[in-house]
Amino acid sequence: MPVTLRMAFRNLLEHKAKSLIVGILLSLGVLILVLGNSFLDASKRGIEASFTTNYTGDLIVTGVADGPVSLFGVQSVGGLDATPVIPDYEKVFGKIVLTQGVTAASGVASGFGIIINDDTATPMGMTAEADEEDMESSFVMLFGIDAENYWKLFTNIEVVDGKTIQPGQPGLMVAHERLEKLGKALKRELSVGDEVLIQGFSGTGMRLRSAPLVGTFRQISEGAGPEQLSYIDIDSLRVLNSMTVGSSEGVELGEQATAMLAVDDLDALFSDDLFSDDVFGGNAVAGDDSAGSGAGFTFTDENLDSILGDTTTRERLNVADTGAWHSIVVRLDDPTRVKQTVAELNAWFAAEGIEAQAGDWQKAAGPYAQSVDVLRIVFTIAIIILAVVAVIIIMNTLVVSVIERTGEIGTMRALGAGKGFVRKMFAAETVTLALGFGVIGIVLSFIAVGIINAIGIEASNPFLEILFGGKVLRTIVEPLSVFSALILITIVGLAASIYPVSVALRIQPVQAMQTE
Repeated sequence: MPVTLRMAFRNLLEHKAKSLIVGILLSLGVLILVLGNSFLDASKRGIEASFTTNYTGDLIVTGVADGPVSLFGVQSVGGLDATPVIPDYEKVFGKIVLTQGVTAASGVASGFGIIINDDTATPMGMTAEADEEDMESSFVMLFGIDAENYWKLFTNIEVVDGKTIQPGQPGLMVAHERLEKLGKALKRELSVGDEVLIQGFSGTGMRLRSAPLVGTFRQISEGAGPEQLSYIDIDSLRVLNSMTVGSSEGVELGEQATAMLAVDDLDALFSDDLFSDDVFGGNAVAGDDSAGSGAGFTFTDENLDSILGDTTTRERLNVADTGAWHSIVVRLDDPTRVKQTVAELNAWFAAEGIEAQAGDWQKAAGPYAQSVDVLRIVFTIAIIILAVVAVIIIMNTLVVSVIERTGEIGTMRALGAGKGFVRKMFAAETVTLALGFGVIGIVLSFIAVGIINAIGIEASNPFLEILFGGKVLRTIVEPLSVFSALILITIVGLAASIYPVSVALRIQPVQAMQTE
């Protein structure tokens, strides 16, 4: 082997131009690989730290649906599928808090809405004069929180004005930088203490709910989450999401209530007698001759009660379901035990027959975490294309080099060098080039990473914040990326040398010596 290496070094030095061309290609390949992986690793680490610190905790428990369920709802094509609630919430929550390693847990429900003016609201929820920018500014992503437990898990915000949402009290908190935008969209000055009207929308329809603006907040840590995120008391969120008792409670109609369904002659039912003075207690408008036909009358509390009957059931069905939660976010004392805890909880859910599921922060973050996976797939495809191009270029360069060394190869074959020796010689040359110029590529990548981090490239929009894993791009070079880049570039070089070696082995010693 030492003889082969010495010959490889000698051959590389004798063919400096060809070796330099191949080496530069290999070096650039390593540089791209290391830089690309460092960016993806930094992005994933940044998003993970951001979400586990600010939104998701270490793991999440949700209900079961046809599509993937995250902290932000069900991922579906339509985007309006109802997010399932956790069945047997109290039982599930009790199991979670008693699980080994769990330090804190809190229920959360999510939804979407638009903050509107109650006097000029249109059926779609915004003012008639609203433009696209106003619509975007008024849109809110709502987190209905368990105010008693939620703030124990997440200390990632500081209150700028007002206070946090308190247990048992209605309220809304928005990001401080969005307060001015909201006021502009609503065409009025908005401040803490004002009552705002929220129109929620989901797969079950649209609901309105009024809530006081109790405070504005600013994130302490760098985040990669949605800027539209706002906090709201859980009861208001349940009403906006139609998470009411009535959604799961059947109502039995009595004989009197169902009598109308059996009437054949509707004309007889809606006769003039229905609106006679007797029906409405003689409250006809004075001086109106048509009073007997019900053309003019006024309603009082007494006759309204007689018409509507017992309304206690309707009032009861408008109450929010206090047991309805979309998810439970959990904090562990040791984040490395996430997989073990997830497996333990899922096994317990299956044994108890509870339609719930546990997952890590990536499940909780949903589409935001998947953005890194999509980028990694795109980057991998780009690397494959680059590798194919590099193989073709290196292969052509080596073929030219082999043809120029026809006489040398023929002489070695004539002196007794076998095909195995020739293969080893070319493999040694390729590995030497890959390792030598690969190290140069690694050094260049470290320099590039240092320059990027020193410059501090800032994210100019929310998408780049998600992409960067924070407000500033901080690339990280992992040892695994360095070793994998060297291995991959060596494989690329060896693959590119296969055809040139086969060309070299087809050269007959006599023919090669005559050519020389």
